[in-house]
Amino acid sequence: MDQKILSTLAHFQEQIEALSLRFHKLKDITYQLYQENEELQRENKELKNLLFDDQVDDSLREKEGYSNLIDIYDEGYHVCPLSFGEKRKGDCLFCLSLLENQGKEK
Repeated sequence: MDQKILSTLAHFQEQIEALSLRFHKLKDITYQLYQENEELQRENKELKNLLFDDQVDDSLREKEGYSNLIDIYDEGYHVCPLSFGEKRKGDCLFCLSLLENQGKEK
């Protein structure tokens, strides 16, 4: 009877050790996945920031460019491709058309 109890306890101890080993492996895998997830979230946030910043920069550049064309035209210079930068005498239909089309795109 004592032998049977000792045998059962030894078997039970082997099962506990095997379970403990499996638990530690699972814990290590979980920790690795947690670290990978943290890194991916950080990278995702950085990429979103880059993407958003680029979109804002592009939008600002377009508005600034349009505003600069209006300023140049108001100062009395052509902004149309035919006579860009030349001094104007009166209004230019090409310049006005270009500015109107640029304004509609905004």
